[in-house]
Amino acid sequence: MSNVRMLIVNDFDSASVALSTGTVIASLPPSNMQIYNNSRVFRSPSLNLVLQGDFADIRLISALVMWRHNLTAAATIRLELFAEAAQTGVKVYDSAVQFALPQITYGDWDWRVQPVVASAFDGWATRYSQLWFEPVFARSYRLTVSDPVNSAGYIDITRLYMGRHFSPVVNFSYGSQWGFDSSEQQIRTDDGGLFTSPSAVWRKSSFSLEHIDSSDRSALNSAIRHVQRTKDWFISLYPEASGQLEIEHSFACKFTNLPQSSNPSFETWQYPIALEEC
Repeated sequence: MSNVRMLIVNDFDSASVALSTGTVIASLPPSNMQIYNNSRVFRSPSLNLVLQGDFADIRLISALVMWRHNLTAAATIRLELFAEAAQTGVKVYDSAVQFALPQITYGDWDWRVQPVVASAFDGWATRYSQLWFEPVFARSYRLTVSDPVNSAGYIDITRLYMGRHFSPVVNFSYGSQWGFDSSEQQIRTDDGGLFTSPSAVWRKSSFSLEHIDSSDRSALNSAIRHVQRTKDWFISLYPEASGQLEIEHSFACKFTNLPQSSNPSFETWQYPIALEEC
């Protein structure tokens, strides 16, 4: 199983973005994907889209995450990265056409109630798509999204993350915690009934990176200093595990506390991590 992956510095936020194929709704433009706000989405009535743009400078890219979208199990995505601006020069990466959502695994599939072809995201209100690959230096990008059978009649994407992800040499230690939280209010009535007001539910997790070496320490400190507690980022605790395990433990998040490192042994640092879905 691969070690935790943390896409903390989002180079997409400082890049240009334009819709070269498809229709733009003026009040819900592609630039909304560069702003953290779950109420401000990018929406297009076109079911075949091409988004493209230039990074602020040459960037080292190894991951793409499309967070909170309405794509179906039949949707596909393709990411292309280029060495020069305006999608020119050598193509340094091409994901080829990929399904936007993973299929349900055999271990998670309940043949009694689920169709043979089902998505791991069936039943989830929040969906995401992800690509992880070896780092490449890129100056521009092109993202193709296709979902011709989407019954909604439009494509929504709330947030897009693109940059170089951090993955420690040694994974987080046993004893990690994960669960749901909400702001629901429960009221006990005089007749003994317990009533609850509906509320949004979010995920939270805590774990410890206890074997961070010198090279990892530098990269992690720089990333933490960049986002602090104010900026959102993406984490996958069990990347490539597939199925419910992977999607349950992958989400956009913020630090709830800035990690305070300790130095228990020579050139080894420990970082307690606490975060919540956002």
